Amino acid sequence: MATLTPLPARQSNGSTEQGRPALSRLDLFDGIPRRDLDLLDARLPLVRWQREADAPAALTRGDHVYIVRQGRIALSDLTLQGQEVTTTIVEPGAVYSSLGLEQAAPAAALEASAVTPLPVHAIEALITRYPRFGVNLAVALTGRLANLRQTVGIVSEMRVEDRLRRRLHQIAEQIGTAAPEGVRIGLDLTHAQWASLIGASREAVTTAFGKLRAVGEVEMEGRSITIPWDAMNAADAPPAALAS
Repeated sequence: MATLTPLPARQSNGSTEQGRPALSRLDLFDGIPRRDLDLLDARLPLVRWQREADAPAALTRGDHVYIVRQGRIALSDLTLQGQEVTTTIVEPGAVYSSLGLEQAAPAAALEASAVTPLPVHAIEALITRYPRFGVNLAVALTGRLANLRQTVGIVSEMRVEDRLRRRLHQIAEQIGTAAPEGVRIGLDLTHAQWASLIGASREAVTTAFGKLRAVGEVEMEGRSITIPWDAMNAADAPPAALAS
């Protein structure tokens, strides 16, 4: 088989040969022959990003698509008032894009992560060789837009507790783990980070968590959060009145 010369060479900084998440497990590469995926796996860069560390330079560039292969990445944007708001949490197998931009959006690793950056010329080469890849990429980016539309609706809620409740349910549906008592959200986030997720102050988030706990909509043990099944099942019903 011909060498994929248009693809970027493997990076020595941040790359690894052991523990590479298999491309065959990602929907983005669905429909590409396994023998080709094995070759791509060996050639595509894999940049490691430790929790709370600054973003590696390779993950801050414009005109790239970034594939999250391990861990979770929080993406942010700035409001007109200069407040940083976390718009989404990208999990393994998902993508985010800086195509058409000079640099990627502000991001933070919520846990030890691994990301594959694809520059625009590599994306063109992959789509030329595998048209299905282009369709898969469009589907992935459409999913990101749908998530962002939902987030816009959440942060437009007037009351902080309403924003927090809806954000918790959104994240629970995305990455939550079912347990006998409810759905657990496995994110080790501070109240300041939750504040960024809903566009509020840390103090307001602390108060909102207290209100949700008081009416049994969340259970907390340290930073561990569980949404009881009754609260999850009632998510589509009008929200219960919270104590003021």
